[in-house]
Amino acid sequence: MPKLDFRNIERDPARCGAQPVVVGTRIRVGIILGCYRQGMSVEEIVQQYPTLRPADVHDALAYAYDHLEEIAADLAADDEAMIEARHASGGSAS
Repeated sequence: MPKLDFRNIERDPARCGAQPVVVGTRIRVGIILGCYRQGMSVEEIVQQYPTLRPADVHDALAYAYDHLEEIAADLAADDEAMIEARHASGGSAS
């Protein structure tokens, strides 16, 4: 079975906390997966993020589903960081 090529996905330690993003953007794979899980179509995601092409979205989704544990951990870390930031600023988490 041939190895899948995620040529539109990159990880850069200096960008977005080393989370996987679409090449040349700061749009994280986890964000694209979240949009898709909320019921957005590929076309709607491209409309929401005009710098993306349908191929970028498809590669991001393929990467996400091949790396579900990694993406889930990234999203959980984002949630934790948001809660900590709210707490530090005196805001409520609800």
